Amino acid sequence: MQYFLYARKSTDVEDKQILSIEAQLVELRSLARKNELEIIEEFVEKKSAKIPGRAIFNDMMARIQRGEAQGIICWKIDRLARNPVDGGQVQWLLQQGVIKHIQTHDRSHFPNDNVLMMSVELGMANEYIRQLSANTARGLRQKARTGVYPGLAPIGYLNDPRTKTIRVHKKNATLVREMFERYASGTTTLDELATWLENAGVMSKGNRRVHISRISFILQNPFYYGHFRYAGEVHEGNHSPLISKSLYDKANAVLRGRGRTLAVKTDPAPYCGLLRCGFCGMGITAEVKEKHQLNGNIHHYTYYRCTRKNKAVKCKEAPMRSELLESQLSALLGEYAMPQEWVSPLSAMLDTEAASASKTATEAVQGLRDKVFDISNKLERLTDLYVAEDLEREDYLSRRRALMSERRTIEEQIVRLERAPGVWVEPVRNWIQDA
Repeated sequence: MQYFLYARKSTDVEDKQILSIEAQLVELRSLARKNELEIIEEFVEKKSAKIPGRAIFNDMMARIQRGEAQGIICWKIDRLARNPVDGGQVQWLLQQGVIKHIQTHDRSHFPNDNVLMMSVELGMANEYIRQLSANTARGLRQKARTGVYPGLAPIGYLNDPRTKTIRVHKKNATLVREMFERYASGTTTLDELATWLENAGVMSKGNRRVHISRISFILQNPFYYGHFRYAGEVHEGNHSPLISKSLYDKANAVLRGRGRTLAVKTDPAPYCGLLRCGFCGMGITAEVKEKHQLNGNIHHYTYYRCTRKNKAVKCKEAPMRSELLESQLSALLGEYAMPQEWVSPLSAMLDTEAASASKTATEAVQGLRDKVFDISNKLERLTDLYVAEDLEREDYLSRRRALMSERRTIEEQIVRLERAPGVWVEPVRNWIQDA
């Protein structure tokens, strides 16, 4: 009788305690010599047996059916099958006498044997893999609920194998943050971002330029502001966010324009309406100019110029950079001083305004905290409806995603308000004293 030797070990969790391929081959060859079994060929497979379709296993079984061998030597019966399809094929060929002998390290199987023991072994292997799969999935879902992303960290982060957490990759995090800022400004396209990343040394696998679809995916990933998606649900992560929710929303507002850049919304020019042209007396206006560098960087400069609305006068004044205009204004204002008798009343007015602003901010923060509390209650009721099967999964996920996004936005507003009330007071107080 001639035998095929079959050794298998996958990278899946269920094979962690199984001998390595090399160890199986050594043990099985020794077993064959001890029992005087003739091995005509060895089959080695590195693939899980939990689903049908293993190429090497199928080839071996086809050759057995053609009569090239009559027996199989394997470490354990579950090396041959961990699913009912392959297990049933092995049992059927053994019962029909096509396979005349299966030798494992601890027992033999023959066509005339009671098939109950083999059925139990194969059934236990199949049930083990089913339970393992369910337990693994349940464990990963629980991990996500505790705020730990159960997957590979996106660009800008690193998986720390020592602590089994996700930490910030300092260099890439800076690039990701700037990428969001550039795109949110409405002046940079996805293709320009790809060029900028290439110049910064960030490449995809195969040392290729990052594709715009990948950049679009990064810009839509909530992981960067502190949330993450897993198994269709959005969870709050315990990793450090790289950007604010407001910056994420701005970038995605641009992205919803189907990749087209939006009209540049420049800040109101502070001197328009206050100053006039020294040559013709007309008002002045401001323009923002862009300068693109070869390394992908984009610089913005503000120029003030005469509106030239007086057609009777040919104005000869050239545009002026904002920095030069501000230096001239600073020099001009430096020639004046505030009367000393104004200092005390202005300081009193400042104290009153500061107290009022602080009170308003406190009230606003409390109102926002109430909203956060209401949203948290809505999320709990939403989960109850889903558990009670009164809500379809897609509807549940959609509502949950919207509520969590809204809560994150409000939480950031609270942080800004708590920091903001007094930040302007001291600079104004110093200005009063120095003026």
